[in-house]
Amino acid sequence: MTRVLITRPQPGAAETADRLRALGHEPLVVPLFVVAAKEWAPPPTTEAIMLTSAAAAREGGPAMAPFLGLPCFCVGARTAAAARNAGFTDVRAPDVRDGGELLAAIAAAGIRSVLHLSGVEIASYAPPAGLQLDRRVVYGASFHGWTDEERATAQSADVALVYSPRGGEAVGAALGAHRKAMRLSAISRNAATAAGEGWAARAVAASPDEDALFAAAGLLCEKQAGEAPLTRTG
Repeated sequence: MTRVLITRPQPGAAETADRLRALGHEPLVVPLFVVAAKEWAPPPTTEAIMLTSAAAAREGGPAMAPFLGLPCFCVGARTAAAARNAGFTDVRAPDVRDGGELLAAIAAAGIRSVLHLSGVEIASYAPPAGLQLDRRVVYGASFHGWTDEERATAQSADVALVYSPRGGEAVGAALGAHRKAMRLSAISRNAATAAGEGWAARAVAASPDEDALFAAAGLLCEKQAGEAPLTRTG
């Protein structure tokens, strides 16, 4: 049984924990952030919606109502599922790794204007020529400092999962020297880089979804060896 550190905010942390238990692992849920919705004013019109995180779909609130019938382009299956749960009826999840590639897919679909619902901190993406990008911040994530008990729990993990560059930076700083006995599995290369050096091993998911994140850490195997087959990234 592998002890897996989950530092993502709720409710995603609990969902991930349930999946890991079903796979025979021991999840250690110690969030580093708390997500809260923000008030936002929608633009008068747009042709499509862009989501790069499930939190944006969950926290967008009533202001999303006028756009629920528009094409909603998402990064990853989890974000797409959150979009459907929020009421979007035309959800599309192209095979892309990040927001930049998603913008290219949106432009290729003939869309001329897109509204990106996002968090406060996000990578800056330049839209392709001919595509107008409008961004609205619909949620923020505030740092949650660990108690001594939470820190001790986190330090006992075998593997740490990282879902974003900001999450990688936070977990790397929170664990400090204890990361040398822990393996890291990150949702993207940027997230792995943000987590810093000094891990026992680091791996990057082949695609921006949780199945790929688990696979990178060897968590989808029926029987775990003493060391999961993570590939070092540096």
